[in-house]
Amino acid sequence: MANPNHHHQGHQNPIQPGAVSLEDDTFKRVAETREQVNQVAASAREAIQAFYTDPQGLVELIERYETPVYVLRAGPFSNVILKILGFEPGFILPEATPRFTWLQRVLSVQDRFFSGRKGRHPNGTVSFSNGVFVIPDALLTMGFLSHQLHHWLSFRSGMDGYCERARRLYKKFWAENQGQIGREVFKMDAADIMALKAAINRDLEALKFLKAIADEVLIPARQARRIGHGTASA
Repeated sequence: MANPNHHHQGHQNPIQPGAVSLEDDTFKRVAETREQVNQVAASAREAIQAFYTDPQGLVELIERYETPVYVLRAGPFSNVILKILGFEPGFILPEATPRFTWLQRVLSVQDRFFSGRKGRHPNGTVSFSNGVFVIPDALLTMGFLSHQLHHWLSFRSGMDGYCERARRLYKKFWAENQGQIGREVFKMDAADIMALKAAINRDLEALKFLKAIADEVLIPARQARRIGHGTASA
């Protein structure tokens, strides 16, 4: 019988103590990702519980972490600016592209189309290196902020799914495939598949968090206010 501890030079023996198989490494990465997901959800829940009656307070919290927040005043023109540049309202990831440079320039004008505070460095300059929140006034609600806050915290935690490749694939996933995975996946390489999977997972986690926080905090708070108003007017 061959010696089970005998192996060719340059290859780890899976029986040897300390050897790590591909499966072990995969399980470790899955466990680490789950831990990150739980930490992000806990941080987001803590923030929402602290500011669920005060959206502006949540905005100020975000800005303290050097992420600027701009609130678009009511009216169609400010929303058209985002659409022309190809951005969606909410948390916008930083990117080294001409359109992101133009967005910074437009926001820095701080003209009559924008209101709200800016996240600043201690020296007073505005930094877009952590991304930027651009929110129409009508969407300055705890529901919308909860979903976007979760994405912001996931990005700051260094989770996968926010690189340029992942964003491009995810946008195509919705624009061309309406959120359905079809035969085109067989033409994708492994890196593209992993990037798309990570982007999908991050949005599912944010949506799951939104549903949970709505059930746990936002809906009960709304019901309590209605009961309070009813009692006060009785």
